[in-house]
Amino acid sequence: MDTNIAASNDISNREQTPKQPIYKPTVEAYNQWAATYDTDGNFLQKLDSLMMDEIMPFLTDIIPHAPKLVELGCGTGRNTARLQGVPGAKVWAIDNSNGMIELAKERCHSIRATVPDALKAQSQEFALRDVLSFQENERSWDPMKNADAIISTLVLEHIPLEQFFLVCSQLLRPGGQLLCTNMHSDMGAISQAGFLDPATGSKIRPLSYAHTLQDFLVCASAWAFHPLWGPVERMVETSDLEQLGERGKKWLGVNAWFGVILSKLG
Repeated sequence: MDTNIAASNDISNREQTPKQPIYKPTVEAYNQWAATYDTDGNFLQKLDSLMMDEIMPFLTDIIPHAPKLVELGCGTGRNTARLQGVPGAKVWAIDNSNGMIELAKERCHSIRATVPDALKAQSQEFALRDVLSFQENERSWDPMKNADAIISTLVLEHIPLEQFFLVCSQLLRPGGQLLCTNMHSDMGAISQAGFLDPATGSKIRPLSYAHTLQDFLVCASAWAFHPLWGPVERMVETSDLEQLGERGKKWLGVNAWFGVILSKLG
């Protein structure tokens, strides 16, 4: 064989070999992801937004007027923006990524300016906190305690179940509600959260857990939470593709999402 052809084939094969993902600590990964998080075509965020259109009205109907709301893992403020239209609410948006929080602040500032005063949340606070170190820094969470509701969307994937429910139990008042959505374990068995680094083309992944819905519900019950809405498991369907985009095609027929509203007994 011609050595030039062999060398060319070798280069071509190397170029076609997919790069191995690079695993990074969650905070580092999300700080890096922040710049492209809202523009990289993540279909699961779009699916979550579709389902939140259905869930949020149920939640706002059952929480008290002018509630105290805590969002665990606000990211770039995709759902924090919705909370600006809960009349009289005192909203705390929490994340462990400063890059994400800065984007959430910009988004919510713009949204608040468009909401009539009579329909607007009373206040919006942002706080840099890490659920994983809650026990070591619990006093810094005191302003968020006794919440009427917690909202946590597509965050549970990065937190052990026991730690998640410990924090929710400490922050929620008795009778308070927890709205939680997450990547379904059917999808998690195949993939996980991550993004392409535009500078290197490498896939960056934070630490993730493929929690099953059954494990989630068992842990919820052990911490005295019981379902009020759902749980609902959501499969990607052909009719979704126009809204979910090109990347949704890969997941046709796969359960990609689950969501539930729980109430804390007590």
